Amino acid sequence: MKELKVLFGDLRHYTIGVHSSFVPVGIGYIATYLEKIIPDIKFKFKFVVHPDEALNLIDEWKPDILGLSNYIWNSNLSYRVCEYAKQKNKNILSVLGGPEFPSGTGASFFSKTIKDDCFEYLREKDCIDYYCFSDGETSFASVVQEYINFNFNCISLRKNNVEVKGSMSLTQDKTKLLIGAPILRLGLNNKVDGRDCIPSPYLKGYLDKFLNGKFIPSFETARGCPFFCTFCDQGLDMTKIVSFSTKRMSEELDYVCERVIKVPGSRTISLHDSNWGMYKKDVDLSDHILKLIDKFNWPTFIQISTPKNKRQQILEIDEKLKNRVGINLAQQSMNLDTLKLIKRENFGNDEYVRFVKELEKRGKNVGCELIIPLPNETKKTYFESTKILLDCGVNIGTYTLMLLQGAELGRKDMMEKYEMKSKWRVIPRGFGTYRGEKTFEVERVCVENNTMPYEDYLECRKFSFLVSLYSNPVFSPIRKLLEKDLKISYYDFIELIYNSLTEKIKDKNVKEKDLPNGIIKSYLEFAKESQDELFETKKDLFEFYSIEENYNKLVSAELGDNLLRKYSAKTLAGSLEQVIDFSINILLKLIEKKQKADSENNIIINSTRLWLKNLYILNDIFDWDKAKSKETIISLDYDIPNWFNSHTKSIHNFKRKTNIKMEHNEKNEKLKNEIITLFGNKDKNFALGRYFHKMQTNVDDLMKSSIKVNLN
Repeated sequence: MKELKVLFGDLRHYTIGVHSSFVPVGIGYIATYLEKIIPDIKFKFKFVVHPDEALNLIDEWKPDILGLSNYIWNSNLSYRVCEYAKQKNKNILSVLGGPEFPSGTGASFFSKTIKDDCFEYLREKDCIDYYCFSDGETSFASVVQEYINFNFNCISLRKNNVEVKGSMSLTQDKTKLLIGAPILRLGLNNKVDGRDCIPSPYLKGYLDKFLNGKFIPSFETARGCPFFCTFCDQGLDMTKIVSFSTKRMSEELDYVCERVIKVPGSRTISLHDSNWGMYKKDVDLSDHILKLIDKFNWPTFIQISTPKNKRQQILEIDEKLKNRVGINLAQQSMNLDTLKLIKRENFGNDEYVRFVKELEKRGKNVGCELIIPLPNETKKTYFESTKILLDCGVNIGTYTLMLLQGAELGRKDMMEKYEMKSKWRVIPRGFGTYRGEKTFEVERVCVENNTMPYEDYLECRKFSFLVSLYSNPVFSPIRKLLEKDLKISYYDFIELIYNSLTEKIKDKNVKEKDLPNGIIKSYLEFAKESQDELFETKKDLFEFYSIEENYNKLVSAELGDNLLRKYSAKTLAGSLEQVIDFSINILLKLIEKKQKADSENNIIINSTRLWLKNLYILNDIFDWDKAKSKETIISLDYDIPNWFNSHTKSIHNFKRKTNIKMEHNEKNEKLKNEIITLFGNKDKNFALGRYFHKMQTNVDDLMKSSIKVNLN
């Protein structure tokens, strides 16, 4: 029996943390289906995520076939490995697949525009033998079968310009695009358990090396998305939804649970479906997950992509699973005209607000994603969207529109239609040096369209920074005081900060030293880097970061990374006291503006100010000897801690003299060591910011471990 060595890679950069920590279940499916559909060949598989391991295996193991997943966060890395493989062995069969490839929906998939884009993509990346545009399992198997038909000779296969089902390639002279016939999704004839025809890579033991606590076990219970959102690359109408059976998924969960239950850190799972929780099968699977929770207290957190509809069902599932489902309500915009243009109108604003209110009653923290600049979005409509969302208690993350190659808005005709102008930037943590060669992942982002000029985009970015900063749990007491007790919109608070900073910056009579140091410094630096991180062309970006000095700034996080996260962390960890003072002064101005002067409000606010300034002693985390000996006693006119922990009572119920002793304890040392282990301690602001974001941990919960309350 002929033996073939196949190297599968779902590659990630590891230069400053890993970009993706999910178990690479996708390449596992491709492997198991391949050996099932071609039983006459003895396949040997290797599965890798680290680029250095991939390069070493190409040198030492010498694979016959290379199969690589291609996403926006690893596209150039995958091609770098593909290039290296071809340099070492011209006859190696190189196959890539994934969403970072030009595509369209329905008939548009084979339009001249799409075909031209595909041709240019493959001409530029000419070391790719075949690109799978249908599902990877079937397309990859078809390519391998043709490779076998040509006597395991890739060079001969390419010379004959063979069109392979589910794949694209170029003729040998690179003058013509070869398009194989699309392949229907596996299991379409069986809607209940159609995907079970793909053997489980978990149950075959192929993914055991990743069940070590460093990766989040991921599961795909169904393939496909019924929606056609124009900014997304998931909803192709040729890709109908097909599911694995509940029995199959239960077996996989049991298998993984048995192996990770005693591994530190392996408490989270990810369900990779585009809309998990939308179907009856999801309810059925949640019953089995509940059995694992009851027996093993596993998993403690379940990551999902929240469904666009049937969100009430998600609430029921979350309640059943003991509040362990992460719910993020990505709405992208609250502008109805925009939602219609991006084919995202399946969940109206009124319904959205009602749903959020229900989540709030259940004690769930809700996040929402907005995207700028989408079609028909203006500065005014973006600000209005943030107001709607903040007023209903949502924490907002604003993203710049990525022009994904597989999304409708990433196509040339759509860019022309909406007069979109784009620039390029490095993807956060998406870079590294391999065998002496620097590799960068880049994203093409829209920074202007026919309704939002570039200047307005930048203003929206600056406002989004303030929204991100003031969504941090550090400011939760201020938010609660405004919304619950004073009945004042939190949006009005942030807007007043924005207007105040704008006026101060524009006022030529105000000297820089008179500006609120902590927040103004971060605000101005954020605004500057929001422009400096953008390049007109990929070439300009590559040339800039190829310079060693600039590359080292990426590594140290002086440049790059997620700017909202980066500057929020720098602001809080670097100048928290000044920011709290500035914020409280803005709060007093807002109250004066909205209500009559009230001396009692001033007393309440000053108690809040004093408590906050002494609660979050972030800087001391990295100075254990100093922190250990630090002890502070403060005296408040209101019992702020107990008020803050109360869900229903007004702050006026907590008017009493309260002494609070604040001291660090051993839990802080554990926190410090976790941060240093993950991110180092060269830049404490950066490390803290990364930690709080990555761990998805509430800062307030962490810092509560450092106080001891004595009520007299």
